[in-house]
Amino acid sequence: MHNGVNENIISLNEWKFALDSDYNSENKTNKVSKGKWYKAFVPGTVHTDLLQNNLIDDPFYSDNELKYEWIAECNWIYKTEFRLNDSKKYNLVINGLDTFADIFLNNKKIYSCNNMFLSYKIDIEKHLIKGKNELKIYFFSPVNYAVMEEKKFGKLPVALNSSRVYARKAQYSYGWDWGPSFPTSGIWKNIFLEVKREAEIENVLFTTKSISEKKAQVRITFSIKYLHLNSSRLIVKLKNSIQHFEKEIKIKNSGTYSCDLEILDPKLWWPNGEGEQNLYDLSLSIFDDHNNILDCVEKKTGFRIIELIQKENNNNTFKLNVNGKDIYAKGVNWIPADSFLPRVNKAKYSKLLNLAKEANMNIVRVWGGGIYENDEFYNLCDELGLLVWQDFMFACGAYPENAEFLNNVEEEVLQNVNRLQHHPSIALWCGNNENEWIWYQEQKLSYKKMPGYKIYHNLIPALLKKIDPSIIYWPSSPFSYEEDPNSFNAGNTHQWDIWSRWIDYEDVKNDRSLFVTEFGFQGPANKDTYELCIPKDNRKINDRIFEFHNKQVEGPERIMKFLSAHLPVNTAWNDYLYLAQLNQGFALKTCLEYWRTNGRTNGSIIWQINDCWPVASWALIDSGLKPKIAYHFVKNIFAQQIVYFSSKENSIELYAQNQGQVTIKAQLKVFIINAAAGKIVSKLIKNIILDKNSSQILKSFPNSKTINDGTVIIAEIYNNSGELINSNYYNKLRWKHYKISPAHISIKLIEGNDQKSLSVSSDKPSYFVDLYAEGVEFSKRGFTILPGYEIIVDYETSNKKKLKASDIKIYSLNNYLI
Repeated sequence: MHNGVNENIISLNEWKFALDSDYNSENKTNKVSKGKWYKAFVPGTVHTDLLQNNLIDDPFYSDNELKYEWIAECNWIYKTEFRLNDSKKYNLVINGLDTFADIFLNNKKIYSCNNMFLSYKIDIEKHLIKGKNELKIYFFSPVNYAVMEEKKFGKLPVALNSSRVYARKAQYSYGWDWGPSFPTSGIWKNIFLEVKREAEIENVLFTTKSISEKKAQVRITFSIKYLHLNSSRLIVKLKNSIQHFEKEIKIKNSGTYSCDLEILDPKLWWPNGEGEQNLYDLSLSIFDDHNNILDCVEKKTGFRIIELIQKENNNNTFKLNVNGKDIYAKGVNWIPADSFLPRVNKAKYSKLLNLAKEANMNIVRVWGGGIYENDEFYNLCDELGLLVWQDFMFACGAYPENAEFLNNVEEEVLQNVNRLQHHPSIALWCGNNENEWIWYQEQKLSYKKMPGYKIYHNLIPALLKKIDPSIIYWPSSPFSYEEDPNSFNAGNTHQWDIWSRWIDYEDVKNDRSLFVTEFGFQGPANKDTYELCIPKDNRKINDRIFEFHNKQVEGPERIMKFLSAHLPVNTAWNDYLYLAQLNQGFALKTCLEYWRTNGRTNGSIIWQINDCWPVASWALIDSGLKPKIAYHFVKNIFAQQIVYFSSKENSIELYAQNQGQVTIKAQLKVFIINAAAGKIVSKLIKNIILDKNSSQILKSFPNSKTINDGTVIIAEIYNNSGELINSNYYNKLRWKHYKISPAHISIKLIEGNDQKSLSVSSDKPSYFVDLYAEGVEFSKRGFTILPGYEIIVDYETSNKKKLKASDIKIYSLNNYLI
């Protein structure tokens, strides 16, 4: 971030856009008149500009996606005017154009762009005139451009839209198995004029060379450009609230410089759950001989050393080690949070990433079919302790290797790695998503023969070594150096036998992964989210429009198949949403629990945390930013301390696992329940000690008349303050085979405190209770209540209407298994 020079920036405002008059559409363009100029909103996209000018309806509503395919087939023009009355020299700075564009200044073509992941700084001095200047940007159809490139260089084996691989553009925008096809065009990031500086600081890198309890050795590397002075000086400052380190460096000309600092008593950066997220302010300021500041760059960074360990005791493994400590990775995959990227702001990032932290996660994988996210995303990951597995933007296909394409990729890698390298949260960079695996599966050939191989195995690693040899790089996800890139024997895996290949989640016990970077299970979005996009008459589970909002082939059929395998099926709209979301929770709980406790797997990263539009998908949080029931199951199983059951031939064993570094005292409560009678037949309460970083058996229950096919066991652990740490359940049969006593659930609103909350209680054991009220988000979902206890639930309302208990609809599994 360049600071101290805002007076030298001229904002470019008052943008307009128009449909290119050369486009010939047969009435597809509807209300849009060719050549007519409409108000544009920058940053933005053509789709959002059309929407804000009331020229199209909500693209997410119903099946409007099909209605608006023409937008991506068109060429579009953006223009603005600005006045200059001084003699200063200017650059045109463009942080992002989407994607294929020619730039004209005063009717002269000054630049062409073909990569949305690049920023541009264009010298426009010779093209400017005093007074009024006109800037125009012509955007070419991202659909037609990619098709032309494919015709020129040849069709490649690609999942989904084949021509997309020729576009250095967010791949998901061409449509995915969870997202619509909205290939956008537009000025998607900031654009402005900037006075040329005498000197500019670029490519600031921060590397922790070594750490100990007493000191850290760090290296700061940077580049200086445009220096026209005989000499200058640059001051490096690194500080937090109590420490300050400073060094002065003599600068004589353009080039790359570095300086080493020794930091005494360093405050280390740790992932969530392992320690504090200590951050330091880093600033680099360059001065001329008169002590005038020429440029200043400010960043936040932190001290940490991350290793990827692949061998242990001569056996293959795959795990992350931070500051000398092995980390069990608990996290999610991240996709772009909207089909129209400029609508993703810091508030949306903050909501989603804070929910990840609150769910006890410590890692987020930025998936390779999206974008290199904005700086706000990585700043939040630094602050929240979320490690980042960062893919390069290649996904699910073979990619071209012609010289022009490779040169484009090289600049993309250099720009984005230099931009992001200083973030302590970035654990590793990964070459692509599933390219080698898909090639091996479909072509039955070695991944070394795959088009694109040289990008991930030659070009990118060579560039990273040049930028910073300490960067951890992994060629693909999944990947192993064995014949099968998705091997259980080495590297990381994507587990899609479960769900996509119709395998039930209970069969996860056959999985032998060392580290799982993708697995998931679909569930519908929340009711309020659907009501924004599904017309009232279409809110039926077999309706075409409802199924249109599930993009996987046979996605709705899979939901129904696995639902009927585990739970009673109820096709009424509200009941279906509850039961299908609940089954998603069961699936994720089953898999996560197995991988966490099997002693072999070192990480599980769920597909996926978020959605880009309203859809039934694998997401834990829907596009309305409302967590599904499954989110709460994940939050429970990702806790530092958990209890879990293991079924043996003649007994059921109860274990506890403490992933924390502190031994804690706790209280264990176990309830053995006759589900049909709705009675607690036995109860155990005892004090326990949970040893740090260990698992231990707490209790063994032999099979007996008391523990039989109709038994449910609930286990809970509480801390010394009486707060629930974790809970779990055991059901011998699948839930659909149980008979459960009906229960009366009571809700009481709690008045008189700043936090809106309510208490929930029940006269009988009530399983997987969910609350719904229009426009209300509840802090707990899918919880079980036992008689004599109450659950306190906080809530937030999206409107000013005061919530009443009578507004709340109560769901529980009891209602379906009478």
